[in-house]
Amino acid sequence: MITAHLTETEIQLYVAEPEAISRQLVTHLEDCALCRAKVANYVSLFKQIQEAPKPTFDFDLTALVLEQLPAPKMAFPWAAILISVLATALVAVSAVFFWSGIVVLIKGVSGVLLAVAATGAVVIVGFQAIELLKQHQKQMDTLLAQKTLQL
Repeated sequence: MITAHLTETEIQLYVAEPEAISRQLVTHLEDCALCRAKVANYVSLFKQIQEAPKPTFDFDLTALVLEQLPAPKMAFPWAAILISVLATALVAVSAVFFWSGIVVLIKGVSGVLLAVAATGAVVIVGFQAIELLKQHQKQMDTLLAQKTLQL
């Protein structure tokens, strides 16, 4: 048998989860009037906390928070434009310098090989477009399922 009284933590644990404490502590509770009185106080306290009305705001918290947020700044996509211009310039310069070689290469390729390459490119682009649409739909479903921000 335990001769020392239960700590406040042990008593709260017993009230919240009686199966979580040891059999020795339960035996002490059965024999100790002081610890049983503390248990009764915590049972009453926990019951009153659960029965207390939930606090509500008498103002719109969302509106107050949104007022304090800075306005979003629309950033101009300089990096994307710069990369696009450089890539287009590279393709144009390559076409100018290697035009005669490109013409010879295209004339030397059979029509069947050209058709197979074009078909493969179209199929790959099609699969990428489908995957992009699926990913977009999944993201939209996730956003619509979350109701954390209601304006």
